[in-house]
Amino acid sequence: MAAYGLFATLADNLADRNIRTGFGFLFDRAGFAIGETLIAYAPGDSYAAALAVGLLNTLLISALGIIFSTLLGLAVCMARLSTNWLLARLSGLYIELVRNIPLLLQMFVWYAALLFGLPAPGQGDVGAVDLDNRGLHLPALTLADPVTPLWLIALAACAILFVARRRKHVRARAALALTGIVILPFLLWGGIDLPRAGRFGTVGGLSLSTEFLTLVAGLSVYASAYLAEIFRGAILAVPAGQREAAKALGLSPAQAMGRIVVPQALRIAIPPMTSWHLNTIKNSSLGVAIGYPEFVSVVDTVISQTGQAIEGVGLIVLTFLLLSLSLSFVTGLYARRMGWSVTGQPGRSIQTATLEPFPLRSIAAWPSWIRRNLFRGGRQSILTVLILALAALAAGKGLSWLLIDATYSGGAAECRLASGACWPFLRENARLILFGTYPEAEQWRSAAAAAILLSCLALSFVPRFWSSRLGLAWLGAIAIAMLLLRGGVAGLAYVPMEKWSGLPVTLLLASIAVVGAFPLAILLAFGRRSARRGIRWPSVAFIELVRGTPLIGVLFLAAVLFPLFVPSYLSIDSLPRVQLALILFTAAYMAEVIRGGLLAVPGGQAEAAQALGLAKWQARRHIQLPQALKVSVPGLVNTSISEVKNTTLVLIVGVFDLLQTTRLSYVEAQWRPYFAEAYLFTGAIFFLLCFSLSRLSMKIERKLYHAG
Repeated sequence: MAAYGLFATLADNLADRNIRTGFGFLFDRAGFAIGETLIAYAPGDSYAAALAVGLLNTLLISALGIIFSTLLGLAVCMARLSTNWLLARLSGLYIELVRNIPLLLQMFVWYAALLFGLPAPGQGDVGAVDLDNRGLHLPALTLADPVTPLWLIALAACAILFVARRRKHVRARAALALTGIVILPFLLWGGIDLPRAGRFGTVGGLSLSTEFLTLVAGLSVYASAYLAEIFRGAILAVPAGQREAAKALGLSPAQAMGRIVVPQALRIAIPPMTSWHLNTIKNSSLGVAIGYPEFVSVVDTVISQTGQAIEGVGLIVLTFLLLSLSLSFVTGLYARRMGWSVTGQPGRSIQTATLEPFPLRSIAAWPSWIRRNLFRGGRQSILTVLILALAALAAGKGLSWLLIDATYSGGAAECRLASGACWPFLRENARLILFGTYPEAEQWRSAAAAAILLSCLALSFVPRFWSSRLGLAWLGAIAIAMLLLRGGVAGLAYVPMEKWSGLPVTLLLASIAVVGAFPLAILLAFGRRSARRGIRWPSVAFIELVRGTPLIGVLFLAAVLFPLFVPSYLSIDSLPRVQLALILFTAAYMAEVIRGGLLAVPGGQAEAAQALGLAKWQARRHIQLPQALKVSVPGLVNTSISEVKNTTLVLIVGVFDLLQTTRLSYVEAQWRPYFAEAYLFTGAIFFLLCFSLSRLSMKIERKLYHAG
């Protein structure tokens, strides 16, 4: 009956708004241009052609992000495992900074740096490789007729089949095939098209737009920090005897790492590495925030023109679900072909790679420590000197910008006369960044709401409150914060939800998402393990569907489709709709964490509960769930960290969170050059929040370890 009521309401709303349904619109004329295409496209082409362009752009961005993040992650991992103390510490700092700052914020920093930090086109000579605020311009190879890229694709396919079918002398045949693939275009080329100065900018060659560079750089750097830790754990899980055997065979440390350790580590790293590659595919949808025409951005334009939101959101969900399943299938096929396990390598004991701490209290031990950790051998000495030189250069420039050349008083006019940071910008715009459009006279209420939620977070660090009382404290803090923001009682002026913005909104969205998703996640975890198909399959479908869809798709679902499923006389603000989407999205991930905890509970526990006469739900509530949650708490805290960072995506659907108010702070022309100060301020807030939660996760793990 409930489903019938929803669909009846949907039909009525569609009829009232004169919105047609079906996919016939795909063959209509699109009527809009797309700036970057891999295939021929014009505004006169169909919507289906436009979607194909967006899909190809998504595939290109995802592929480049996966390749670059894997290579960069492996490099950072090797630096983290280095015996050089400085290199290992700096790589650890890189990982902590990147992981604790939201991806969308990092992308805005990249975009602003490229857009405002690079020269405009036409300022200077154009070389073979040119970089300006419109993008990177490279030489392009032009092929002579009648050669087409399809010929090269066919050649590559033949070479791959040739190598695959001939197992003997595989390396020689592979080298021959690769040589043919590389040399043939140069034999058939028509010339090289070099970038050159045009009337309205650089023309000719291959141009990679600023939006393209931003998306590739942001995805690669963000994923590399997580992949570095995945690779590090996998390498440390390889038995130490493998290195000793390689040394006994006369292999150098580099040869042992490349030929013995890394191949075995890849077997262990495949499952979590695949998960992060899937995240890279879904995160490519963030191109909509900077104007890159990937699939979600094109679908958003199509929805705006046709009004067919149901079909548009359905295409987003189906497309990313198919991409995720395809990557999982290919990875699993490759792993099985190599004789590896796609579920990980059980029985591996992960070693600990610890650095020798610096002896702060023993000055006499400093020379020997420096000799062992920084200047052991010629290569390490050169590396240490190089790192110290680069660190001194970076620190000098950073301190000069932050403090020495900075402006501390005056306004935008005084800042333009200096080359350092403009701290008057924060003095003038800090309230706008923190509280946004909330009425200025009532901003003390917004500050009090944020303080209450942050105080509850601080309370979470006290072990004696780790019980049901902490959950009640969070519920109370959320209720008081919402009451303060809304007003209308106790003499407080009423403030509508559309005025709520800034830091309190970010904290509320994350807090309510985690607290609200927790009971739903428990039901989904038990539902997925149920013996009844009518319960298990809907739970599996919900979890996999939500996890396979980018958060932006879920937000579009709530922002665009939710009003169609409620009666027309009901008007629900965008903030509750977005909050519901975050709860559902978080619940899907939490459910898998809790399910993993349930699988860790020995089966004998349920049998013992049954022998004691407990009913099934009594056994689950009093026996299985407490033990499962004890195992799942670190994973749940990690999910909470992700939720804090995920709140930044709500700006795409019109909610003014902390990141959106940050962007508002430098909209005025006089403050536009000082975006770095704005993002530095906001980045510090997000880093402190996420870093605090990560420390909380580590504290809980240590507590559970000692308790166990």
